[in-house]
Amino acid sequence: MEEQFLTLIMTFGLIMTRIIGFFLIVPFFGSVQIPARVKAGLALFLTLLLLPVIEGSPAQPPVPLEFALLIINEMLAGVILGFLVFITFSAVQLAGQFIDLRMGFALVNVLDPQSGEQIPLAGQLKTILATLFFLSLQGHHFLLRGLARSFDALDLGQAFPVLISGEFIMRVAGDMFLISFMIALPIIASLFISDIVFGFLARTIPQINMFSVGLPTKILVGILILSLTVSTFGRFFQDLFNRMFTQLNTLIQGIGG
Repeated sequence: MEEQFLTLIMTFGLIMTRIIGFFLIVPFFGSVQIPARVKAGLALFLTLLLLPVIEGSPAQPPVPLEFALLIINEMLAGVILGFLVFITFSAVQLAGQFIDLRMGFALVNVLDPQSGEQIPLAGQLKTILATLFFLSLQGHHFLLRGLARSFDALDLGQAFPVLISGEFIMRVAGDMFLISFMIALPIIASLFISDIVFGFLARTIPQINMFSVGLPTKILVGILILSLTVSTFGRFFQDLFNRMFTQLNTLIQGIGG
């Protein structure tokens, strides 16, 4: 009886460790604006829901060293699953950094309420819009379902396939730069054309101070193009998050062999 109770406690701990690892890095759930007690309570609640339906728990209580290795393995599984989602939102922030660099806002950063870090001004705007679209698509529900399915694909105590998942994550991270460039392309292209125009004017009318005229104009053009492209964000973010959900499903199926 005592051995069964100890096994139940260890199973509970392993499930909660994977959930906590997932919450540590995934956007929205890992926001610094959410109190730690709320995060811990949500992790506890999800663990209680999953405990009766998860199979593959240790047949007998492991020794302390083995249990410590199992804890590390479950934490690693949760962090890598959450990192895949983190990459998608990082691509949106990186696009904002590209835009700010071209508009002259490279030194203008604002506080991100989710991560508590300084991020570019346009990146903050795009991140807020992306988060709103993510929630409107019930993306947070999909993440929780994906986390629950990960226990079916990778049993508790089963070694996490670091090499297979690492290779997949690297490919996804490589695509992040392409996605960021695609998000920022309309504004970057418009500002590049404006640079060509000002360069031509500087050669033909050298009396004009292009620094005092060009910088405000680039800011105005950037804001104008950004305002005109806001209406396209919904469709783009929907495709982006559908791509992320597909990649998360692929990763979960891959770690299950």
